[in-house]
Amino acid sequence: MKRAVDLENPHAEPDPLSAMLDEYVPPPPCHRGDVVKGIIVRVDPKTILIDIGNKCDAIVHPREMELLQPADLQRFKPGQTVHVYVLESNENEDVILVSLAKADQESDWVHAQELLESGEPVELEVVDYNKGGVIVYLGQLRGFVPASQLQPSWRALQNAEDAEHRWEALVGKKLMLKVIEVTSSRNRLIFSQRGLGGEKQRRPNILGELEIGSVQHGVVSNIVEFGAFVNIRGVDGLLHISEISWQRVNHPSQVLHVGQELDVYVLDVDLERCRLSLSLKRLTPDPWVLMGERYAEGQVLDVRIVNLVSFGAFASPVDIPEVEGLIHLSELAEQPVQVGMICPARILSLRPRLRRVAFSLKGAVATATEPAELSSEAETAPAENV
Repeated sequence: MKRAVDLENPHAEPDPLSAMLDEYVPPPPCHRGDVVKGIIVRVDPKTILIDIGNKCDAIVHPREMELLQPADLQRFKPGQTVHVYVLESNENEDVILVSLAKADQESDWVHAQELLESGEPVELEVVDYNKGGVIVYLGQLRGFVPASQLQPSWRALQNAEDAEHRWEALVGKKLMLKVIEVTSSRNRLIFSQRGLGGEKQRRPNILGELEIGSVQHGVVSNIVEFGAFVNIRGVDGLLHISEISWQRVNHPSQVLHVGQELDVYVLDVDLERCRLSLSLKRLTPDPWVLMGERYAEGQVLDVRIVNLVSFGAFASPVDIPEVEGLIHLSELAEQPVQVGMICPARILSLRPRLRRVAFSLKGAVATATEPAELSSEAETAPAENV
């Protein structure tokens, strides 16, 4: 087990409780459908091993490995940073199955949704056709342009005598298209060439006027599974689900609705790709800073049990539910606990900068008045913000 070191005073004696937290506090769990960043550890013809920060390894699904060509495999090197899509995750297993290709697809779906919301045209090459229209690719996503959405001028090239090969002459042609439908759950991506009139969008000019770190007023224009789009001065920016709230949000519709006006924080402006990234939670205080200001080690407070694990339980202060702390198995009371239960707990260790807090139920004083009395002391004796 690694020895915990105080970052502010590296020569100080190791804190046994911090060492215990390093050992037992897991990183945030991965869930199916998450796209996470990782570092490639090993590459061979049958396995790509990736470190994604969890205590179990992540490997690319064997079926995906079978489809990788030797030239594709050579693109991946140990030490390389990649994004992966979590296919299967079970804390009782030693391995998390992930996909490199699906992570790229998820990024392409986000791009497609942005194009839909902004109305920005994109130039794509026709790679195939069928009797109903032509096929294009946006990144790794297969898109379709129905014949009814092609410019009338292309009809002069169609093969009217053979319906199956009607649009064969368009293969290899580059078309300026706009997205008119994005339905990732049904794998539908539909484009149109009609109504563009060769106009160029002026989105980069507007983006260039937005400063990173500024607060802008906008309106929610659409809600999707991975977040919401907020229109600012005619430009739609992505408010990712992870930036909506400090608390876990299962779906953006729990917090937002279309037409809602709100202020957002500008996280990033990508002029090259014409993308705008926004945040809502950055406009509210970091709950860990609040935790350090309000509470101190040794204090008793009311906590809510939020998760049970083999080595103990996780609990959140009732008044700061965004913060989760460990109650080690050795610090649980004799009375069994259940998720949702509220009980008094004593703070054993509080490290706001490291986003670590450990509680004890055994050490809590079982009186009805002490939590309130100690809570008032927090205003005069806050924890050291380390």
